[in-house]
Amino acid sequence: MPARNSIFPKNEFLVTENMTKFCAFIVTFNRPHILKNTIDAIFNQTQPPQFILVVDNGDDPEMATLLQTYSADKIGYHSMGENAGPPGAIAYGIQWAYENNYQWVYWGDDDDPPQTPDTLERLLNLIKQKDDSKIAGVGAVGVRWNWQKGELERLADSDLHDIVKVDMIAGGQHFILRSDMAEKVGLPNKDLFFGLDDLEYCLRLQQAGYHLYIDGDLMKEYRHLAGRLNIQQRRAIIPTAPQNTLWRRYYSTRNYIFMMRNVFHRSDLAHREMAKSLIRCLTAWQRGIKFGITFNRYQLGGIIDGYLGRMGRTILPIAKVKTNFRQD
Repeated sequence: MPARNSIFPKNEFLVTENMTKFCAFIVTFNRPHILKNTIDAIFNQTQPPQFILVVDNGDDPEMATLLQTYSADKIGYHSMGENAGPPGAIAYGIQWAYENNYQWVYWGDDDDPPQTPDTLERLLNLIKQKDDSKIAGVGAVGVRWNWQKGELERLADSDLHDIVKVDMIAGGQHFILRSDMAEKVGLPNKDLFFGLDDLEYCLRLQQAGYHLYIDGDLMKEYRHLAGRLNIQQRRAIIPTAPQNTLWRRYYSTRNYIFMMRNVFHRSDLAHREMAKSLIRCLTAWQRGIKFGITFNRYQLGGIIDGYLGRMGRTILPIAKVKTNFRQD
């Protein structure tokens, strides 16, 4: 199936019979040079995918020039035509892999290259070792989910060895997914637009009876590289996020409330999140009037829209600034 809006010549994007069953897609948004570094890092893996599809939420004209430096039988391109948010682009990538008969698909972000040269090889070996008919995917980093508290829980350093079952593998954490989950469970919810789409999808995979695993030793290496071994996480009472990232708070609050009420039928957790959000609204004023006004506007808007089910792209995102990579 050729990609719509392909920058490559006609018929060069068709998947042939002799291609292996492992491909990748990378979601990008107006960061062509960062994307190139990630593509190169993936192709330089000890066991790279045979094909990478770039799924573009942006409109940077340099993208076509950059991608044409690669062979058309190694790289494909699809423009979403607008900023469809991560879940919209991810849904397209998974569906594309499934329709083109790939068994496994690497789900990547443009600014999160693998941190070791053998990350993909180790994850593919994990799939072979587990030999679990109910395996949905594997990743380099994962977390557990506490349904009682409605919160993610960090794995202890002491748990990071051999194969570890987890509840969530987030975007950017080198998720390799079984593509037939597109048929068996469905696709990520495009209406979430931004934030918690990976959590919602992973929890749906589990509710359908499928499992997620990480290579514990690999995750320990990732923590070491990020300087995150032997740390104690504490939840801050006063919001610590920079003011230019507070729009993310709107989406995370809205999406959490919506999915707990409407997808998982846990209104108690939605109410719990609303209560915590209101406490944040009060403590945010301690960072100044301007911060407090901005924080409350986004936070209260997220609560209201989550309960009303006002979904999709309701607030324009502010482009992310590249920071030092971090893994939980």
